[in-house]
Amino acid sequence: MPVVELDGQTLTIDDVVAIARGRAEARIAPAARERNRAAERLVRELLDRGELLYGTSTGVGSLRGAPSQLEDAGDHQWRLVRSHAGGGGAPLTVEVVRAAMAVRANQIGAGGAGVGEALLDGLLGALRTGVTPLARELGSLGTGDLTVLAEIGVALGGEGECWVGDRVVPSAEALAEHGLETVRFGPRDGIGFMSSNAVSIGQAALVFHDATRLLESALAVAALSYEAAEADAGVLDHRVHAARPHHGQVEVARRLRELLSAATPRQGPRAVHDSFVFRCVPQVEGTLLDALDRLGTVLAIEINVAGENALMLPRDGVALPNGNFHAGVLTLALDALRGAMAQSASLVAARVSALLDPGVTGLAPQLAKDPGPDSGAMILEYTAHAAAAEVRSLAATAASQTTTVQSGIESHANFAGHSARRTSDALARMAVAVSAELVLAVRALRLRGRTSLGPGLRTLFAAAEASLDPDMGDRPLSGDLEAARTLLFDDSLWMEAEQPTA
Repeated sequence: MPVVELDGQTLTIDDVVAIARGRAEARIAPAARERNRAAERLVRELLDRGELLYGTSTGVGSLRGAPSQLEDAGDHQWRLVRSHAGGGGAPLTVEVVRAAMAVRANQIGAGGAGVGEALLDGLLGALRTGVTPLARELGSLGTGDLTVLAEIGVALGGEGECWVGDRVVPSAEALAEHGLETVRFGPRDGIGFMSSNAVSIGQAALVFHDATRLLESALAVAALSYEAAEADAGVLDHRVHAARPHHGQVEVARRLRELLSAATPRQGPRAVHDSFVFRCVPQVEGTLLDALDRLGTVLAIEINVAGENALMLPRDGVALPNGNFHAGVLTLALDALRGAMAQSASLVAARVSALLDPGVTGLAPQLAKDPGPDSGAMILEYTAHAAAAEVRSLAATAASQTTTVQSGIESHANFAGHSARRTSDALARMAVAVSAELVLAVRALRLRGRTSLGPGLRTLFAAAEASLDPDMGDRPLSGDLEAARTLLFDDSLWMEAEQPTA
């Protein structure tokens, strides 16, 4: 298994995804470990001098003015984590929790937390062995993923539950089974560990990766639809997009031109131009590409950020209070992505309707083998539009919401975790709409007798032909949708498909 080095500075989205999905092992870089050690030494120095350090020698939230009188500072931190392990709702998936753990370990290596090495090594050991704390989705307001990180911390300390494979077992049993020690908390381990939005960031990294893959595949599926409907590819002319040079629009038009390099124009009379479903693909999907670029830029920073409150600065010998835990910038990027996904899913669903319309394709109504007795693929129109409707409903912004807690001390929330979960849900539903389009585009090409396509589409079309049942008679189509969805996220297929245009 390849190793990803967590250095607190250069971890990438792809690295987080590889660790989360068990394709790479996470190890802390020596320099990152030393930065955390220096921060931990500063914590102890400040406590020895009798200085007040938020959440370490004081309470938290509205209790920030109450000094901690416990002789054992580690006991205070353990109590703090246990008291914050109060998440609700459904358990987060294993890969989301692992993504959060990878991000948090890397952020600790940035040097602002000052947690004990036992906690850092316990986190890495759990990642290495596949022991994944069970943590629930509800509790974060976007100003620190407190409940989820607390539940992870409690599990590392031997309480709560963990996933081991598909089993949920008591944490102490899971740790012992894999030769891991339960963590004894040090003087800043609770507040230092929880002071992060690592869960929202980790889930957003997974969303970014999968949405990037879905957009790549959706463009190829749209190109198949151009072929199936013999649509006018002239709308992709580079001069059109040079006249309105938004980056995403220009790039999408370029990719579609490459994919359609061997497109065959429709013969005979035709309307002066096609409907929006073919004419506006670069404009709509370009917006999605631009939103993805923005999210990627935000994540590149957030994955490697030292966002703890207070922020340990060993070189200066101080701990600075701050608001770097506020994840509004991430919330806005996720909200924008969902808005762009809503537009994209709606256009995909409209293109599904177009592929079933004989006035658009010149093929049999509903792409039926024997229209009338046969219903053909008409039901996929309903499924695609239902999926698009859900994407639109999920596009409501999280950043426009806020709340006040802790007697007004914490008076602004951005709901980054809420936005990340909604974006993940929207992505899954958008994939259903694109899957329906793939099934119908292949079906239309089969009815048209087209087997020769441009080099950019051959890999996808060959894989789809091999995966999708060629039977045109009436039959259940759910299996076709699932087979198509699998193709959309097949990394090996898309790495191959990306080669021919070079």
